[in-house]
Amino acid sequence: MHLCDRQLRDVNPSDILNNGLYRRCDIYKGGGGYDKFSDIYKNRTGQVKECNEQFVVQLKGCPLRCPYCYVTEDGVHKGSYSLISTERLIKDFYDSNLSVLHLMGGAPALYINYWKEILERLEAQFVFHSDLLLVENEYSKRTIEELVKYPNSLYAVSIKGGTNEEFKKNTGVNLNEELFWKNFDIIVDCKLPFYITFTGMTGESIKLFKNILIQRYGNHILDDSFSINLINYEALK
Repeated sequence: MHLCDRQLRDVNPSDILNNGLYRRCDIYKGGGGYDKFSDIYKNRTGQVKECNEQFVVQLKGCPLRCPYCYVTEDGVHKGSYSLISTERLIKDFYDSNLSVLHLMGGAPALYINYWKEILERLEAQFVFHSDLLLVENEYSKRTIEELVKYPNSLYAVSIKGGTNEEFKKNTGVNLNEELFWKNFDIIVDCKLPFYITFTGMTGESIKLFKNILIQRYGNHILDDSFSINLINYEALK
């Protein structure tokens, strides 16, 4: 998806890449934000190189309708888009001189079956990063097992509600619990490298949900997890 007009109000012109097809994002801009990806990746891999600046690709489509989404409806569903080959995507990424390729949403895991095509072409010194909602579609165990083979990757699992009521408040849709837990079981069983974020959830809700995760998977499941407070971006107005 191309950067839409409302997004462009909050994007520095110098960060617009390929005429708005992609963008550069410094996750520590202004002294640091809520995104802890770089620190987590460095701690887990021992890599010294900073991973603050990302080459961001926004993919079309999302099953959620989050009212706070700064990508906006135009940036996810209604705006203009281009069909880009994997080879073109990798070339554009290398040309950017950035170190992290971030497939972002919408819901990037709608295309999870194609992620391997990127990873197998990405040189080992570069990092692949993307996001999982666990409700986009049913993950294939074979697909996840293939992704695990690439150590230069790290994924964020976004939890947007501990109950259906909270999930619907944050996303605009009901939680498909059966699909959610089935996908969660698969990524844990396959040992996909991921960390968890809790978005827009109350402190009590996070505490209760953490207990559920610990009982189901063990304490290690919460390694590097953190909460994200919802932000209403100026562009949404």
